[in-house]
Amino acid sequence: MNDERRKNHKLRALFDEAYRKVEHCYDTRPQQGLPVEWVVFRATRAAYPQLSTLDLFQFAMASSRVYRSRHTALPRNLAY
Repeated sequence: MNDERRKNHKLRALFDEAYRKVEHCYDTRPQQGLPVEWVVFRATRAAYPQLSTLDLFQFAMASSRVYRSRHTALPRNLAY
């Protein structure tokens, strides 16, 4: 039985590279109280214009989960 949840192989192929490009967004406080995920969405859209809106949303949510799992001692200021 295959329990693999990842269905978007295109996004999975570039996830690690894209995450390295936007990880700094989680370390800084966004201007004007914007959600960090929105900043990540915008930065990823600028770096990868070929991604659809759904791909960008999925990346922003997945990268938030990865960041939280790698930085468990930090306060949670993420929207999701």
